[in-house]
Amino acid sequence: MISALHRVSSISFYVLGIVLLLSYLLLRNDVSAPYPGFFLSILDLPAALSGMAYGGSSLYLSVKHPEKGSPILGTIIFLPLLILFGYFVVLNFWELIAISK
Repeated sequence: MISALHRVSSISFYVLGIVLLLSYLLLRNDVSAPYPGFFLSILDLPAALSGMAYGGSSLYLSVKHPEKGSPILGTIIFLPLLILFGYFVVLNFWELIAISK
């Protein structure tokens, strides 16, 4: 299960990273005006999520014992990544949260 997550998150991380890099380069050079800004504003959280899933699954696969899984190790790796992703979501939507108060 974790190896499948590792493969899928690696592909999505690289694809989203390439799209974000190309969007940034196009935006900085004023090429095809509306689309790079659109991709940069929409793909930041999915790229962060896929990067965290890829990094967390890589760490778990490199640290766990080869023959057996470890739910405690998975929890120790998963919880800080979940908190960090929650922090990124709050930062991303902070403007909306501050307006609603």
